Amino acid sequence: MPLLTRTLSLPTLTPSARRATGGSRGQDGTVQARRRRRKPRLITGLDIGTTKVCAIIGSVDEDGRITVLGMGAAPSRGVRRGAVININETVDAVMSAYGQAHELAHIHPREVYVGIAGDHISGVNLEGTTEIANPNAGVDRRDCMRARQRALKMILPNDVEILHTFTREYAVNERGGITDPIGQFGQRLQVKMHVVTGSVSAGNNIFRCVRKAGLRTSGVVLQSVASSLSVLTEREKELGVVLVDIGGGTSDIAIFQGGVLQSISEIAMGGDIITQDVAKMLRCSPHDAENLKKKFGHAVPLEVDIDERIELRAPTPGAKRVTHSRRDLAEIIEARVEEILLGVQKQIQRSGCADRIYAGVVLTGGTALLEGIGGVAERLLGYPCHIGRPQNMLGMSGVVSTPIYSTAVGLIRWAVQEGESAQREGWLVRKIKKFLDIYG
Repeated sequence: MPLLTRTLSLPTLTPSARRATGGSRGQDGTVQARRRRRKPRLITGLDIGTTKVCAIIGSVDEDGRITVLGMGAAPSRGVRRGAVININETVDAVMSAYGQAHELAHIHPREVYVGIAGDHISGVNLEGTTEIANPNAGVDRRDCMRARQRALKMILPNDVEILHTFTREYAVNERGGITDPIGQFGQRLQVKMHVVTGSVSAGNNIFRCVRKAGLRTSGVVLQSVASSLSVLTEREKELGVVLVDIGGGTSDIAIFQGGVLQSISEIAMGGDIITQDVAKMLRCSPHDAENLKKKFGHAVPLEVDIDERIELRAPTPGAKRVTHSRRDLAEIIEARVEEILLGVQKQIQRSGCADRIYAGVVLTGGTALLEGIGGVAERLLGYPCHIGRPQNMLGMSGVVSTPIYSTAVGLIRWAVQEGESAQREGWLVRKIKKFLDIYG
């Protein structure tokens, strides 16, 4: 029998007896303990992509554990290569995806974090050096701040602002590889940073769509950075890993080494170019081509039976159905997958980290579900490869544990970590918020 039941079965004590036995103090302690428990933090992750919009509503307890309460997805027709081209269609997609998530969760979180991507995103390595103010006392936080400020003295075009800043390492008296220089003795402090920039106008369009959908954005996060939080382990980041998030319109690349983000880059190619080629070569609609890709697609033609056939819908009522070889479909897909991965290879070589990728390549995003794509990546890139899925969640984890929801889940993790190792709210976010507060 539980202890609580036995206690309730005892005779009622007088106030003096309760004070003597310490009952009042115990009861007060329980009340205080309950008051100390924080309410779960409610957060929405909103991934606005080229082919779909995904929304996930989650609650976060005081230990940082995420419970998925609701999820939704809707076709996206107003975005191309990560940039909004039709505000009304994008608003409709956001409202549909968020509405599905709300129906399951029955809550409206105040915090909404939105992903951003596109060929307007770029990353650059910067360095800054400063004299240590008090060499006898060692490096303090003000020295670190001065070094970072000097590194960030870069001239940007009018429509470009800083989205994120990541500290790669510090050096004290030219001794590098330092992650935390506080307290170290020396005369000169150097910092190496990776800075992510984006287009203000592209950000404005995303924020406006979210606002018109009735939501208020708490922050904007680079999609590849968000995805890395949901699919990569700390060990992979320490050993050196390449994350490739292949979406509909773009492929986002993030390279980690020594537990720190070293490089980000974007390729203006994604799953859409595969669909377009299938539609063109097999003479079918983009809708049918997308369904063929998902249901019968394979990135390695030799692994497909040469005699296997696939059937298309009749082009017009009463017409005969058209059949094609599944291997022909695989050859079309293979050519475009190779083109995407060769672009990834160039970015890895350009980053200067190619010889330190000991944990290999992790593919995520909707196109990562394409059968055989991991083998093509291993052959072309020369690293071990596996498919990354969101990890360590409660609630509807089985439903969202797919590469399709990597960014949406990662946005919630970003909010939980509050931009750990990065600037909490970039200049781009602040400028966009100010613009929208003024002009709506």
